[in-house]
Amino acid sequence: MNRSAAKLFALARVEWNLRQQSTFLGFLWTLLNPALMFAVLYGLFVKWLGRAQSDYAVFLLVGIVEWNFFASATSYALSSLLRRGPLLGSFPVAFEIPVLGSVLSVYFSHLLELAALAALLAFVHHGLPVSWLWLLLIDLAYLALASGVSLALAGLFVFCSDLERIWSLLLTAGFFLTPVFYPLAVIAPEKSRLLAFNPLTAILESARLALSGSAPAAGTVLYAFLWGAAALAAGLAFLRLNRSALQDAL
Repeated sequence: MNRSAAKLFALARVEWNLRQQSTFLGFLWTLLNPALMFAVLYGLFVKWLGRAQSDYAVFLLVGIVEWNFFASATSYALSSLLRRGPLLGSFPVAFEIPVLGSVLSVYFSHLLELAALAALLAFVHHGLPVSWLWLLLIDLAYLALASGVSLALAGLFVFCSDLERIWSLLLTAGFFLTPVFYPLAVIAPEKSRLLAFNPLTAILESARLALSGSAPAAGTVLYAFLWGAAALAAGLAFLRLNRSALQDAL
């Protein structure tokens, strides 16, 4: 493992400990948010959407777990450069490392959430279908997408302190523009086709198919990978091209 990777995982571990406060109960608290969201949305929409989507409880739970990773990772990483400003000024650390460390710390929690979800589904369906292996590829694309967006947000936040509020508003809009709690089948066809361009839609729909025992469409997974790769490349390029300006601002 080279020095940059070692620094990345060391910082991710530090961020994880800070977020969880080094306790198992800390992780249980992180589960409270998706659990409460599930309870509210299920109670409100099961009678309407349950008729349009079979096994609506599983559908909703997968959507919340997957959406929660993107929202939490990007929100937490947004301020990572400012949080680690003294570190960047005192040690030769690449600017992307604090950002990616923050994303990874949230991703560790996401993996534990997925493990809990998998255990629940395995109990309900009496086994683990082979299609679940697709989730490894889907999550890799998802991690790249969240990382790329986080890199850009963290860099922009150094210059624009209002970005945190703006991003919070955009996430609220994104929650409703992504099929987290509703199937695309209940949306008008023209709007459904528009929402399908959202890379988060491809990731959520692919994850649901994989966890339900069906292989997702290879084209959909490829679409998610292309978005993830493009976002990661753009985020890295933005930080590296603006390194001098960021250094001065920090």
